[in-house]
Amino acid sequence: MWILALICILATPCASTTVENVVVQLSSDVSGLVSQRITSLLVATGVSVQQLPPDQTAANLTATTLLLSAGNSVYARRYLDAAYVASLGSEAYAVVSASDASGALVVAVDGNALHPDPLSVGANGGLLFGIYEALKQLGFGFLHPLQPVIPPSLSFPAALNITQRPYWPVRGFHYHSMHPLELTHLFNGFGPKGPDDAAGWLQMLPEMTPLAEWLVANRQNRFEWVLLGAKDWAVFANSTVRQAREAQLVSVLHAFGIAAGADMPIAEQQQHAWYMVTGSGTLEEQIEQIHARLDWLVAAGFDFLSTESGYSEFTHPDDVRMLAWMNESAIYLREAHNKTAYIKCHCSTGQTCKDYKDPWTGEPLNFNFLPYYADERLGIYPHTVQMYAFDDPAPTYGNVNFTYMLNFMMNESSKREVIFHGETAYWVNYDIDVPLFLPLYGLARLRDMRTIAVEETRLQTRVLGQMNFDSGWEWGYWLQDVLTAAAVWDPMVADDEQTALRRSLQQALMVFGAAADELSSVLVATINMQRDLLVFGLVNGSNPSNIVRRNGQAYLEGWDTWSDIGCLFTTSSCTQPEHQGLEAIRVPGQKPDYETEIKPLLQEMALQFAAVPQQLAAVAPLVPPHAASLLAELIDSANITSCRAEEVFNLYEYSYGLMRETPAWRAAKLAAAKDAILRAAEIVASREAHYRVPVERIAGWGPNPTAYTYGYVWTVHSLYYFWRDFSKAVADSADVLSPCFMNIINPIDVAFGEGIGLNVSEVARIVLDKLPYGKFVGDCLAAPEHEPHYPPA
Repeated sequence: MWILALICILATPCASTTVENVVVQLSSDVSGLVSQRITSLLVATGVSVQQLPPDQTAANLTATTLLLSAGNSVYARRYLDAAYVASLGSEAYAVVSASDASGALVVAVDGNALHPDPLSVGANGGLLFGIYEALKQLGFGFLHPLQPVIPPSLSFPAALNITQRPYWPVRGFHYHSMHPLELTHLFNGFGPKGPDDAAGWLQMLPEMTPLAEWLVANRQNRFEWVLLGAKDWAVFANSTVRQAREAQLVSVLHAFGIAAGADMPIAEQQQHAWYMVTGSGTLEEQIEQIHARLDWLVAAGFDFLSTESGYSEFTHPDDVRMLAWMNESAIYLREAHNKTAYIKCHCSTGQTCKDYKDPWTGEPLNFNFLPYYADERLGIYPHTVQMYAFDDPAPTYGNVNFTYMLNFMMNESSKREVIFHGETAYWVNYDIDVPLFLPLYGLARLRDMRTIAVEETRLQTRVLGQMNFDSGWEWGYWLQDVLTAAAVWDPMVADDEQTALRRSLQQALMVFGAAADELSSVLVATINMQRDLLVFGLVNGSNPSNIVRRNGQAYLEGWDTWSDIGCLFTTSSCTQPEHQGLEAIRVPGQKPDYETEIKPLLQEMALQFAAVPQQLAAVAPLVPPHAASLLAELIDSANITSCRAEEVFNLYEYSYGLMRETPAWRAAKLAAAKDAILRAAEIVASREAHYRVPVERIAGWGPNPTAYTYGYVWTVHSLYYFWRDFSKAVADSADVLSPCFMNIINPIDVAFGEGIGLNVSEVARIVLDKLPYGKFVGDCLAAPEHEPHYPPA
């Protein structure tokens, strides 16, 4: 039968013929919500759409009709043999096209369910992947998770003969709703006005459908989010009202065949975590708390648990008690509910176990690797941060690189479920909240998955796949998410790295039509340039003497009070690459030397980043109108990154020029830096009109479910990092000498959780502000009472 299908492909109509009518025939295992969504997408192109039951043939087909037939239905079976499709394997799919006797084009789709299906989701994921593959071939795009690209009309595609199968069985995203992101309210049961705003929550609920669709279109099968809690809404956090809202979210994912996970820490208390273990009771009492919370999750319909170790990234309880909590969570969830728990293994440094030894060195065990001693029913998420691949230099959290995490992951893969947990946005100071356009993330995750594949072959073991840490989608951050999703489906191990990157981009950017190849070329060059400058600090092909304080990211990233303070203590408390500060370079004899080691790097970044928006804009004439807004977003993102590079270079010139250059020379540098900020402000004002959710939700100031008093791109809205650096360079008041200058977070609430410390910090700030020089310290202890505006007065 499949041979017949290949012959029929030769009769596919010319791709220039316009589709006027679409007949949709879906098998009964496609949910009603998916069927409705497909219909709405097709109708939006202006065609008429007819639903055809799976066991019937169509009448009155014409040469302007396209018949999309999927699964166990008449036309799909006519052109795709069921045995052949079954032989393709778990979650594989096939899409073929052929001309019907009437002249209509039939696009036949079939696929297979995940097998085995450890979470018992029960959906035919391969079939859904195939349906959305067909839609992409018809001109639809699924790049931003909340905004599919819909062509203005449908044209018959070129002959289709596509078969695909996944490399790894677990492919998903962790949505870090500890951060005030697009859907943080929705995922925590909040409406815009808070937990009691049921009507507001229901108005946001439809945003879940395009996200679930995006996951399927990008061939993912798991999704999880962080559940939060706070003392002032503790009753709601534990309520059946919130549980019912969570169940509705889960049901949308299930309709699209996606397994739903809840990230709920065992004892971690930072950033409004809804932790399981409360108080300091006996182990038996704490076990009861764990059971009750896990029962709550299962009743909401969640398919798996992901959890956290320690009290925060930097603090932890007794290691014996922590291990007991880990084991109980995994064992109870498996034995009582037949579900799996996974725990993050963070890349923070400086914490060791008192009672457990490293099995390879005999030294005290890295606390993050305590799961080594856990029950084998506990799965793990080995976690790396920021845009560094395993073998890149990664001067963050006290690390040199992340090869040790790769080694730990591969060692553990033979005895428990292991799922890699990289990321495509870090948020805090580092990337999307500056904002910086960093498609380099896409290459880093592709490199990681290719490395894992090579190591699996070498060691004859297997990890299960990837759950990527996600923290926002605006400013082009959907691009690296799409590339990351593709990397876990197919790491293209037979290709060299650059070919794999180019192919991945070309496939992701199909919706750009004739511009896809040229746009891919621009992005490949941009990604390689970013890796050279931001990761390696390469200038004219030369490596710096030491990567610390000599890599580009250390200077383009943002700096706030707590990144400044963290880097004053130990490298393990420095959560981003260290830089040579604007104040320090004024002092003679500082290392690294500004003239020979920092200035050439900053100058090269300003030059190279300025070229990127021009290169992207040159592609615009080739881009079809329905994809033009996506290119405009990439151009804006590249432009504002160029503004940041220009600002930083000129501020460093201005600061270094103190006592070295004339006032007029320095004034010109300061004016150039301010001009870059003003141009960035224009870009932000224009781009905010195109955000996919209301601006006030993600760029406003005010309470939300998280520990932060602002949305995740409020720092973009205010250009906080731009103005803070500018003010520190000008240094026209004593305030700027304090690391507490322009503090916008409450450190105790964010880093250590609520409680008496939070109240003490609020009172201390008020008291210290009234004392001479007290403001230097008081500003560190609490967030501003009202929204600040910049530049600071």
